[in-house]
Amino acid sequence: MGDDSSDVSMEPELRGNTLRVYWHMLTQSESVGVREVQRALSMSSPSVASHHLTKLVSLELVEQLSDNTYKVKQVVKVGVLQNFIGFRGRFLPRYAFVAMFFTSYTLAYLILTMIAPPNIYDRYIAFTIGVVGALFAWFESIRLWKLKLS
Repeated sequence: MGDDSSDVSMEPELRGNTLRVYWHMLTQSESVGVREVQRALSMSSPSVASHHLTKLVSLELVEQLSDNTYKVKQVVKVGVLQNFIGFRGRFLPRYAFVAMFFTSYTLAYLILTMIAPPNIYDRYIAFTIGVVGALFAWFESIRLWKLKLS
């Protein structure tokens, strides 16, 4: 992972279609070819995909392999990438983990209250905390997911 100063200086160069190509490459487990990038991102021609791959090579984020495929060399978090976390080969909005926590918390609390009912005010407070936390986190996760390099 690059340091923050290089990430900031790279941000003006890594945007638009170049960022989309980089995002696509980050989500792939193997190296990618020019035509694969062109098809995956619905680019007008292989030369457009090649241009963006060459730009990523010049930024030293990607390297070209001997078989004319490209693989990620360095991961930097710029722009919308700052809001995502890599998890098992996928990029998830960082609030997705918070959303899962609050959803699990709320469901566990509901199950426990059926076993041993707490005081009525404890129930309202705990349930409200869980629901508000889960709603906020799911809202932010969905917002970030829609924002991702559309």
